[in-house]
Amino acid sequence: MKIILKKFANLLTIATTIFLVVGLGYAVVKNQPIGDLISEIAFCYLTVAVFNYFIFGAATLWHKKSDM
Repeated sequence: MKIILKKFANLLTIATTIFLVVGLGYAVVKNQPIGDLISEIAFCYLTVAVFNYFIFGAATLWHKKSDM
């Protein structure tokens, strides 16, 4: 069960990174404020870290294959 949760946590980190890249592209093209986007992305990363802290006891954003 822990392996599935660690893979899910890694998937959340990947999704947040994709959101960051796509969002930055959108913000630049549409002349939107980048600071708001960065604060939302930081909140997403913080949420993933808190999830990992409560489930695994360590606030990491990525779990290596050797840890699984």
